[in-house]
Amino acid sequence: MYNIKHLFGIARDGLADMGPAVRQAFNADPDDDRLDQVYGASPRARIIGLSLLGILLGELLTRFGPDLPVNRYIHWPAVALALIFALVLRRYLFAGEGARDGVQEQDFPWLAASLAAPLALLMLEFLVSQIVGEVSAIPGDTPGDGLLLGRFLVMLTHALGVAAAMTIAVAALCFSKNWARGLLDLAKRLLVFRIMVFVTTLILLKIGIVGPIISGVLHGLFKFRIPEWVGEFADQVSYAGIMSVIYLAVIGATWTVCRRSFGELLASGEVDILQTIEGMAEDPKQKQKKAEKKKRKAEKKALKAMPKSD
Repeated sequence: MYNIKHLFGIARDGLADMGPAVRQAFNADPDDDRLDQVYGASPRARIIGLSLLGILLGELLTRFGPDLPVNRYIHWPAVALALIFALVLRRYLFAGEGARDGVQEQDFPWLAASLAAPLALLMLEFLVSQIVGEVSAIPGDTPGDGLLLGRFLVMLTHALGVAAAMTIAVAALCFSKNWARGLLDLAKRLLVFRIMVFVTTLILLKIGIVGPIISGVLHGLFKFRIPEWVGEFADQVSYAGIMSVIYLAVIGATWTVCRRSFGELLASGEVDILQTIEGMAEDPKQKQKKAEKKKRKAEKKALKAMPKSD
């Protein structure tokens, strides 16, 4: 479905462009951005405060219904953070029906980069919650160091996935006037993405592809029985590597698309970015094949519609 090399390029380009913006948003010079107009006095402290508030609210929602099936698929701290920061950013960007006076297209980098701290805290919170759950679930005999490292890499990948989901959620809400329609569209696309992640997890972790191949090759070369944990560790590492690239590509694509569309957002108040982000992640060769197939179908349809000569 996706070309990992293509996704790696998207992630690399987006993160490379994002780095200077994050430094601009969190440096010691308050004169190169207007974060105080967005978050108030001491903006960086307020960003941290809003992040902790969102995480706390999310944890309370999780504790309110711990046995709800939906909690397996929704991380409430990420939902709370996305809503809080979308409201704050949207309120700053638009006064009444139009864009606030003074907001320019060049303001996007430091404005969007202010989400770096909330994303980092969200990842830390999610990682800690996973580790606590993992420790409490481990039986008396602990796995080897290799499997512990592999499990940690998988948990870190899952934390990155939560950050990617929050990134695209904030972007979708900031770029949408109609939140009801925006949330519905976002939910549909996240559901499809969730299914893709489930299938990838099933193939790479539960069933295992890389591990058996590596174990078979090593057994063929050295003629001795390979410990079972070697194959499992290889599956964990391959899963973490592939899914990390996908999640980073989601973040990089969201950044790139939002940056390109920011001027249009200020002009119209709403931009459909989700479809653009989804299209950006598609393999260019696959997109070309689809376009050629569509063109051939159109040509055949046109030929059939032409009147036949006697």
